[in-house]
Amino acid sequence: MRQILLQLVAAGWLLAQLLAAPSAAAQHECAPDGIGVGGFDLVSYRQPGGPQPGLAEFEAVRDGLRYRFANAENLERFEAAPGDYLPRYRGWCAATLSMGRLACPDYTNFKIEDGELLLFELAGFTNGRTLWNTDPAGFRQRADDNARKLLDQ
Repeated sequence: MRQILLQLVAAGWLLAQLLAAPSAAAQHECAPDGIGVGGFDLVSYRQPGGPQPGLAEFEAVRDGLRYRFANAENLERFEAAPGDYLPRYRGWCAATLSMGRLACPDYTNFKIEDGELLLFELAGFTNGRTLWNTDPAGFRQRADDNARKLLDQ
């Protein structure tokens, strides 16, 4: 029964994505102001307390997006190893990408998996992270395949 319910929720969520998800674009549609991950400090995702808002005074630019940090120490950590902190799939929702679409995540809905920051959306009653956790390996494989098509990754 639980599996059938999860499948129905996933099907409804997929339908919503097909009707409303943004198309692939060179510009990151989730950052129309040019500020990545909604202004959250990328380093803070890996610290106690989770994601914290960044400040304009502590900013770094990568791949055309400005990333903000809560303090100088986190900015320095990022600048020393940006690849350790940048989100997988350029910040798009990982679960929706696994379904072949792009959607902006809720930047407080995240998971660190295999050392990578994954972001997920919240759509209606469906939590992308909860859905992802039903089959992480399968979702990861599909998201990786679709990232090569949609994001040139």
